[in-house]
Amino acid sequence: MGSQVTTKRGDDGTTTSLGGDTVPKSHGIMEAVGAVDELRSQTALAWRRIVEESPEHASGLDEFLPWLLHVYFLIGTECSDPLRKHPEYRQDVLTQREIDRLEAEQAKLEADTPLPSSFIVSASNSLAAQVDVACAVARHAERAIVRLKEATPEFASKEILAFMNRLSDYLYMLARNLEHGNHLAVDYDVLKPES
Repeated sequence: MGSQVTTKRGDDGTTTSLGGDTVPKSHGIMEAVGAVDELRSQTALAWRRIVEESPEHASGLDEFLPWLLHVYFLIGTECSDPLRKHPEYRQDVLTQREIDRLEAEQAKLEADTPLPSSFIVSASNSLAAQVDVACAVARHAERAIVRLKEATPEFASKEILAFMNRLSDYLYMLARNLEHGNHLAVDYDVLKPES
């Protein structure tokens, strides 16, 4: 019986995009798709940890975070076929509707999460730190999608880029919300030499 996942077609360092093009695995398309996949994995890990470690938060996020994971698939599909050569492979496309929902969820968090007036140097618990990792990966994915847009100007990425820009803000606020106000603010005094 053959493998369910191994095709050996990528053994030479190339792969096939959803658009049907054979490209190096380092190609901008694959960089963007890979970054979105990293984001999905980190967000899924954060979601599972919230469910298991912070059930008081899970009830409000148990619908939204799985929805977010599905939105990532829409984004990955668009990145894998930036010229829309195969629209038949798309289940849906990201629209202003998804941006609006993300903004509404962020607004809920902001209403419940006052921030300190200084920069935050670190999360104050491991769950918030996990969401901070997802936030950093979201910013990395956003940069990869921007590079793909630069290399492929025809890529219709307006809504995707707006969504990705808002996403890191949402994840940042979620991390702060999970700290329950115990923010670890920057204190430059720790850099001063001991006397």
